Amino acid sequence: MTGIETPLTIIIADFAQSDSIVDCLKNLNSWSPRKILISNDPNVKNRLKDDFLHNLIFHKSHNIYQLWEQGIAASKTKWNLLITSNEIVTGHLKNSIDSQIKTQHKTDKLFQIKKKVVFLKKVLKYPLELPRELPSFLIFIQQKGDFILKVKTHKQTQLLQGELIQFSSPTIEEGIKEVFCLAEAEADKLFLLSEPPKLSILSIKTCFKFVYAFFSGLILKKGFKEGYEGIIYSAMNCMIPPLTLFRYFEKYHRSGKKIESKLNTIKNILVIKVRGAGDLILSTPFLRNLKELLPHTKIHVLATENSVPLLDNNPHIQSILKIGHDCSNKAIKKIIPMLNKLNIDLAINLESASRTSRLLKKIPSKIKIDRSYYFRDKNTDALIGFTNTYRSVIEREFDILRAIGLKPVDKCTEIFLAEKEIQGAKDFLASSGFSLNKKIVIVAPSSSLEIRDWGIGNYALLCKNLTAADDIQIIINAAPKEVPNIEKIKNIAPKTRLFSGSFRELLALINESDLLIGSDSGPTQFSMALNVPTITMNGPSVSSFYRDPDLFQSPHYTFNKDVPCRDLLHTQCFSNMNPTTQRPICNQMICLDFSVDEVTQKAREIILMNNKT
Repeated sequence: MTGIETPLTIIIADFAQSDSIVDCLKNLNSWSPRKILISNDPNVKNRLKDDFLHNLIFHKSHNIYQLWEQGIAASKTKWNLLITSNEIVTGHLKNSIDSQIKTQHKTDKLFQIKKKVVFLKKVLKYPLELPRELPSFLIFIQQKGDFILKVKTHKQTQLLQGELIQFSSPTIEEGIKEVFCLAEAEADKLFLLSEPPKLSILSIKTCFKFVYAFFSGLILKKGFKEGYEGIIYSAMNCMIPPLTLFRYFEKYHRSGKKIESKLNTIKNILVIKVRGAGDLILSTPFLRNLKELLPHTKIHVLATENSVPLLDNNPHIQSILKIGHDCSNKAIKKIIPMLNKLNIDLAINLESASRTSRLLKKIPSKIKIDRSYYFRDKNTDALIGFTNTYRSVIEREFDILRAIGLKPVDKCTEIFLAEKEIQGAKDFLASSGFSLNKKIVIVAPSSSLEIRDWGIGNYALLCKNLTAADDIQIIINAAPKEVPNIEKIKNIAPKTRLFSGSFRELLALINESDLLIGSDSGPTQFSMALNVPTITMNGPSVSSFYRDPDLFQSPHYTFNKDVPCRDLLHTQCFSNMNPTTQRPICNQMICLDFSVDEVTQKAREIILMNNKT
């Protein structure tokens, strides 16, 4: 048939990550039908000659069935030969196909093809082939527009003369890779069912399939007669059912895909963040993206009672509830009736500690996600997981959204102030004698943990240096219980002013300032969210964890020392506890070894750089 175009298209599904495709195409070079290659390998071009690239289709699927469907859609002929890239078409089979395609049929017709299998580099007497939904075949399609590729009963189809030579896995390692690909495809098929099976029923069926697959390969397919190769084949064959179950659970249950399929039915979402004030601010990008990506839902937040005011005026939140930091049984018992009234569909715990996980367990929600920064996630419908020690809190919380099929974008933290609050801060500054012609610096020296504390003495000298010239006015922020500890600063730097007010008053005051200097604590997160230049003295924490590198850039600055004892889990810091307070202590504090002079210099640089107009 040389020189005459055959009314046939050869559709080759390339799934084997090897060079077998080169031999497959070379075998077909002298045969005139058009060839279409569909591959799931993005680097397949490197294995092909340039003259074949125009017949290449890339499709991201591990399912041979789906690869063939793409080829049929691109085919322009009624006759199509569907093979895989590790198969060779023998001369006898080519002649048989050439004879067959001369006949015309009024309906779709499928023709079986015999195979000779080469497995573990050995030619087998019996065709021990790993199970596929459809083996290679020749097909006649009368009307392609109405055609659907589906499983047919091969016993009822005609068998062609000749055979395919299939070069199956040459090593056990390659065979295991193929088994994983087949299990992946089977897991995808389970998820696409209109009614996916229950895991309990699927597990029982898998046990039976496991046993059947082994003995059918060994006995029914006569694998025992092939010796070593037959035993290995049977072992690989029986691995597919359990791996399908495990991958299905991992990919569609454990990873969040099952929740993704139900997003349209979710109406009320509860977000739990029972941590410090700064931690709650770091969750504002999560709340905003959640509302913007699921605008039909109502977002409810449960936070520490002292931190709740930080979310006032937030337009993305429907309601805010509060609870004590310890989440005592009494507090949980009190809050549950309130949560029952909200009809929560999805509850997300952003911090999987024992206390909050205990709370989440009692919330009557259809779907629950229990997320941890670096502790284990408990009793969750989607495991977000712990994969990288240096990513920020914001990115880790965004991973929850990504797991359920959402794509967050804007990472900026935010605080919403009312005009009345801003005017109140201006009135306070005016009544306290602050000049609008001088810079206002807020110093927040306190920290919730001693190991994060730069030291009152250092802050006192810093304030003295900054007020030495008459161009800077300093406000020292302190909670009422912290006021006695601040007296040392007043003694060394008498020009400073003390402020001890509510969170909302502090936020408004920060909004009117030119710079905030503080420890790794809530106020430095407040000023970041308000876009006020910030200097942070970072202690034992991994700096990028609480300060996302994409956000914490000039004019903000972090003093941070790389020290060998620092890690995300604070293993060294929490190895020495104060027996009275049960809080970590450190006798060296090398991570906070910053001189007062270098902090003073950096503060003046930032002030000069960011003159307010």
